[in-house]
Amino acid sequence: MFGRAGIGSYWHDGKQYAVALDPSLAEAHNALVMACLMGAWDKVEAEHEFLRALELNPKYLQARDWYAYFCLQLAQGRLEEGVTQAKLALESDPLSSYANGMVGFTCCSAAKYEEAVQACERAVELDPESLVARLAHHLALHLSRRFEEAVATAEVGLAISGRMPLVMACLGVTFADWDKPKYADAAYEELVGRARHSYVPPSVLAIAAAAAGIEERAIHHTREAFEIREPGCQIILSKFFPASARLRAYLRFQEIMASMGMK
Repeated sequence: MFGRAGIGSYWHDGKQYAVALDPSLAEAHNALVMACLMGAWDKVEAEHEFLRALELNPKYLQARDWYAYFCLQLAQGRLEEGVTQAKLALESDPLSSYANGMVGFTCCSAAKYEEAVQACERAVELDPESLVARLAHHLALHLSRRFEEAVATAEVGLAISGRMPLVMACLGVTFADWDKPKYADAAYEELVGRARHSYVPPSVLAIAAAAAGIEERAIHHTREAFEIREPGCQIILSKFFPASARLRAYLRFQEIMASMGMK
């Protein structure tokens, strides 16, 4: 519909206009960041805009957390720097469930699992209804191989989010790693059924298909994600997003990533 660069250009142009209207507004630069990173797939410009937003407002928690996780870790693989930036965000608001949850996410990517669990427990304590807290907690428990607790946490996340597809896919990965393939299959089939009448991101379907061990479908969904330049390609399919590990193990997935100039 939009063509190879269409969605990215649409996002990028709109956010550039917001910055042009008020270049001193950190929120406008932060919005442009995500257009650069997830729409235009421009990591260099994204980091430039993040740093500009933080220069304008060093205590802008969302900008620093997004810079930590999406830009430094998932897009660039600068894992320790990501943790450091997330902790700086937390220092500015220690009672923020969101900030604690983002520390949990960054610690997960950096293989600091015990620290991730502790941060996520604090996030859930501060706001039991936070989806960010629940999803981060799920990943931390999963990576700690506390699978039963991870499933329980994901189920709460599904209830909070109205069965958000990404939460369902991550739950499927937990079932797969817990050696419960029937449940991983069921998670994928639910997403496929939903995709017949509502939008489910192909990147999410790819992760769920890999969890179910259906390589052909996983590769099909991956190709579709890149064909439409789905924003999730930069985030959900990142080698540093824990839930994509099974998908990354496929040689054909690695070939697709290489052909797109992505690691």
